[in-house]
Amino acid sequence: MITARRLEPVVYDIEQTEFAQQLQHAIKMRDDLSATNKQQPPQASTTPCSSPSSRWLKSIIADVSEEDLTTFFDNHLHVLPFVYKLHVAPRQYDQEYFGLDGEYTQEITSVHNQAQEFWSDSMGVQQDEIYLLSAHGSDLADRHDKLVPTLELLFRNTYDSDYTVYDHAADIQELITRLPGGYNFPLLTFNAFATDEMDDEEDDSSIIIGDGYFQFQQALGMDSEGPEYAHAHEFSHHLQFLLGVSDTQSGIAQVAKKSELLADAFSAYFLAHDQGGNMVSDEISNVHSVAFSLGDCVKSSAGHHGTPIQRRCATVWGAELADDREDMDKIDLFEFQNRFDTWYETVDDLSDSCQHLHSAAASRSYRILSFQVMTLLIGGLSVLL
Repeated sequence: MITARRLEPVVYDIEQTEFAQQLQHAIKMRDDLSATNKQQPPQASTTPCSSPSSRWLKSIIADVSEEDLTTFFDNHLHVLPFVYKLHVAPRQYDQEYFGLDGEYTQEITSVHNQAQEFWSDSMGVQQDEIYLLSAHGSDLADRHDKLVPTLELLFRNTYDSDYTVYDHAADIQELITRLPGGYNFPLLTFNAFATDEMDDEEDDSSIIIGDGYFQFQQALGMDSEGPEYAHAHEFSHHLQFLLGVSDTQSGIAQVAKKSELLADAFSAYFLAHDQGGNMVSDEISNVHSVAFSLGDCVKSSAGHHGTPIQRRCATVWGAELADDREDMDKIDLFEFQNRFDTWYETVDDLSDSCQHLHSAAASRSYRILSFQVMTLLIGGLSVLL
């Protein structure tokens, strides 16, 4: 029987990242719904906000028993592959692969090189090397060399002769075999985040993406531009590190609505720009859809990172800025941030078409007034004739 144990701070830092927060929201929503249904019949939802990622997470969770799911989160299994790669695994960047079978490796590597070249001219400062890392649930299958050292790092000083780290590792592996997909269970690695240089001199700046993210995009049919968006978004957090506008904890980018939307805008600007990703309109449209899929509807939460509409609209704004013929050259980072700050002032007033509601209403009123004036003029002409 696995018991919840004391954790090192690094676990809490990872659990504050965007995808980890989404997972926690999905769990809470499921628990709240379960409690509500026990008290009264289910009622139709009245909220206009709907999150594709939340729906997908709840569908994955539905296939796991209550007991196994509780044990899964009590022991923070969704953090273990990332802790292993960041703090235990030897640095072998040339051996990293992305996707369960490495199917996204070339795509991620290519967009990484493009992003570094694109943004180097806009930063005005020398940027440190950003390394690519991947997280795989399959790493937890190696008990001796990978899982045990990771557990020792996280749960140090909590084991004894009655319950050793090897007992814990065996219990965890037994649980994983009961999960749908085993070591490829998506929630083991449903995360992607940026890390700045940490306290340890050996910890480099990086972008780490788990297999679970790619599985999520595949499930929604968005794996054509989804991987490129994921990388560009996390690379954008490194731009925020340079600007000094991103919240970090132990070198890991934390969730904040404004920083997530700014990262969306940065990523779409790069992907749409003819000197960057140079995506065509259909591809950029897919990027908008991917961003929409990652929004959440828990607006009251401190971990809220933007509604689906706001996430999509941030990419629309960024892509339109790249297409602005008056700004053929790349925009300076600080100028980009200033323009975004102005756009963000009314971000809670956006319509589905990414227009600001007050502006859209004023435009409709103007069109109605113009139509009425034209009607009167035509009527007057008719009388004269």
